[in-house]
Amino acid sequence: MRALVWDGTGLHVDSTIEVRPPGPGEVAVDITMAGLCHSDVSPMEGRIPQPTPAILGHEAVGVVSAAGPGADVPVGQRVVLTVLRRCGECRHCREGRPTLCPASGRPVASPFRRDGDVVHQFVRIGAFAERIVVAQEQVIAMPAEIPAPVAAMLGCATITAFGAVEDRARLRAGESVLVTGAGGIGLNAVLAARAAGAERIVVVDRNPAKERIARMCGATDFLIPDDPSQIAPGVRALVPGGVDAAFECAGHTGLLDAAIKSLGGGGRVVVLGLPPTGATLGLEVRDLFHDKSLLGCRMGSVDPHRKLPDLAERVLRGELDLNPLVSAVVPLEGAARLVDDLRNGRIDRGFLRFGSTS
Repeated sequence: MRALVWDGTGLHVDSTIEVRPPGPGEVAVDITMAGLCHSDVSPMEGRIPQPTPAILGHEAVGVVSAAGPGADVPVGQRVVLTVLRRCGECRHCREGRPTLCPASGRPVASPFRRDGDVVHQFVRIGAFAERIVVAQEQVIAMPAEIPAPVAAMLGCATITAFGAVEDRARLRAGESVLVTGAGGIGLNAVLAARAAGAERIVVVDRNPAKERIARMCGATDFLIPDDPSQIAPGVRALVPGGVDAAFECAGHTGLLDAAIKSLGGGGRVVVLGLPPTGATLGLEVRDLFHDKSLLGCRMGSVDPHRKLPDLAERVLRGELDLNPLVSAVVPLEGAARLVDDLRNGRIDRGFLRFGSTS
């Protein structure tokens, strides 16, 4: 089969990849569309460790083509993927918090091979391939009426942002918001803040071309700082006293520090962006006085089997429009250009097309 392989120096379309059949509790999924997330670029930039060769990708939609023993997902079911491979038995799973499940981040044996050698599976998915094998807990049914790029985005950028805003920060109507980074997750956070009834939504990005889409999503203000040290004074000039909630979506510790300094009393910062491995924060602890909070957030801190169907219904009802964020859809051969466009801020969310896009 064909897949997009990262060999440590570049991305290559490889038609010699083999994938094993699904084992007990697993399903095979034929991918129709996969989104390019900044997390997929991070291994290429050395920001997170990743053995090579590897098939990257984790934000995807496809169709179940085979089920292993004990798997009860119907063949032919359209599904969205999730990186969470939960056990379903620990106290966190029983409480509906699978992002805390010890099994959800454990390495698993890759189903991919090339000439008998292992090709690694990025974050237990490896979605940049025509067919993948995952645990049945990693697939969630998706209505056929939702366009493929939107369906794929729901599984990562959208659920992460909406979970962060609605469930982790518990944003309330009338509150003020700061979003740092107007990429796919940041723009979804703006949409979520608007849906929650935020009164003021300040977006920060160094790319002036992002202002149009940010305002389309609901931003009331847009700042283009030359340096992160300018952010907090700029925010406080717009929102005297500081914002109620800030969402750091770029994985930049300087932006995270600025977000903390932009908080008002009782404010909370939620960390969504993926910083480089080993990154540290020089936090002045007194910045958190007056009931301020610094909150981690993995995949929106939600149960995707509950949150994703809700988001899908909101799309179908017309309450949530993600189509403006779909910047480009290209075949596998266009992946290198898509990566370059993402790195240089020319797209909001780009997608790789595999065969049918139903």
